[in-house]
Amino acid sequence: MKAKTLLWRKAAVIGSLWAASEIVLGSFLKNAHIPFAGLLLSGIGIAILVAGHRLWPEKGLLWRAGLVCAAMKAISPSAVLLSPMVAIFAEGLLAETAVRLLGGNAAGYLFAGGLAMSWGLIHKIGKLYIFYGPDSLALYVKGLEKLRSWLGQPGGVWGPLLIVLAAYFLAGTAASLVGMRAAAGGQTVALGRGSANLLKPRPGGPAAGHYSALFLFMHLVAVSGLMVSGRLPLAPVCGLSLVYGFACALSYRRAAALLGKGGLWLGVGAVSLLAGWLLGDWGSGLRMAARAFALTLGFAAIAQELMNPRVRRALERFAGPAFFETLEYAFATLPLVLGSLPSGRDLALRPAASLRTIISRAPCLLERPRRQVFIITGGHGSGKTTLAAALAGLLRDSGRKPAGIIAEGSWKNGVRAGFDLKDLSSGASTPFCRREPGGEIRAGEFRFFGAGLAAGQAAFSADKTSSSAAVFLDEAGFLELEGGGWAPQLESMLAENGAPLVLVVRDYLLEKIIARWRIKPAAVWRAGETAPAAALAGLLCSVDSPEPTC
Repeated sequence: MKAKTLLWRKAAVIGSLWAASEIVLGSFLKNAHIPFAGLLLSGIGIAILVAGHRLWPEKGLLWRAGLVCAAMKAISPSAVLLSPMVAIFAEGLLAETAVRLLGGNAAGYLFAGGLAMSWGLIHKIGKLYIFYGPDSLALYVKGLEKLRSWLGQPGGVWGPLLIVLAAYFLAGTAASLVGMRAAAGGQTVALGRGSANLLKPRPGGPAAGHYSALFLFMHLVAVSGLMVSGRLPLAPVCGLSLVYGFACALSYRRAAALLGKGGLWLGVGAVSLLAGWLLGDWGSGLRMAARAFALTLGFAAIAQELMNPRVRRALERFAGPAFFETLEYAFATLPLVLGSLPSGRDLALRPAASLRTIISRAPCLLERPRRQVFIITGGHGSGKTTLAAALAGLLRDSGRKPAGIIAEGSWKNGVRAGFDLKDLSSGASTPFCRREPGGEIRAGEFRFFGAGLAAGQAAFSADKTSSSAAVFLDEAGFLELEGGGWAPQLESMLAENGAPLVLVVRDYLLEKIIARWRIKPAAVWRAGETAPAAALAGLLCSVDSPEPTC
């Protein structure tokens, strides 16, 4: 992994932790009408930044984490959320500036916390000035003079502001101390098999590669509405939240995987019950539970929709590939972050210990498992499909299940007349294309059958690929490079972890296919030069070992 990409990914983990604290605690603090709720949230963010920088002391980490958290907040188009977005990014930027000036040491972290927290006061004054204009400053001066005349205490105009600013600065240093203490002596804690598997594909949900820019927009609107629904009646909010959450679970693998996380939902329930008890209003606790349920599954749906090739290309052109991949990763890891948070009681009574637990799990969120890719290549008629079919046969003979498709040639009078698709899971063959008329779809010299396309899509469905030892795709060519053919299925498989993918590609398109999907092949086998047994040995190394070294 390149250094800058790794730095962005670390920022995504820290930014997700920060965003999770805003989501989990923000609603509780506001509903409880706790004084200085904004300061408490800023303090938690500062502690996370400091602890994260102690874990990964790298230049540029803090401002990037602030940008990621602000961008995750930006999913709501509500103008109400614009101010917190600016504040979050400014806090990360000021913390970065302080650490650059004084270094990644106690002095630098204390200064970083003080500056970041002080921005809260400056931000509030700036908002008042922007909304009410220069008269707000004159109002402050006149009001202060009036107050001093009543109290009989003369003094300067700026004294009270400096006192309040000093209080903010000291509060920021206190938050930094919590972060420094949380990062001291911590050890990495694994998330556990169940949590790690949240990023793996699951049976169910839509067919691989079915994306919709309209659905992505609808999810953004829905999540935005949930974030600003605090004053709406309880019954419709809870009802719509449950309907939306279950709709996400039925339609998206990532969301469906979260439903089985009992620990996550027990934590959500515990926090909601605590909130209802403290507030003396069980309706508020129920509202919080419904909101957390819908937001968690909604974020998972957004993460999957961001894999849409068209959305990816558009956002990469707008913000650059590094930032887009970081944001996608942050959304993908957010459910894991929410599931790894300690209980609300522990966060309140033992903030440093709770933060230490959170930070100790951060390295486990850094690496998202990816599917390995083996490529079979060669020229026209070199035996690529023959090698793929032989490899699939040997894999089946070894007691393992292949999945996916191979395109077997159909011959007439010694001339290739077309191709039949063979579903490696079932062994069934379906006519795919022919040179002579008959197919419903024409592409070049071939006419393609709708039944063949449907059979291929079914061969890549989750119920067939999830239990396989390897998935074959024969082949990726010009049509896939243009976004057609099997491109959606290829996009989906490359975006998720799972069984190794055996991809058949013609030699003159090999570099284009690798560049188009940023593939890092585990091996490239040339037809006519690689024996099926040798290919099987390399493939079994990947199948039998999570970290193959063969």
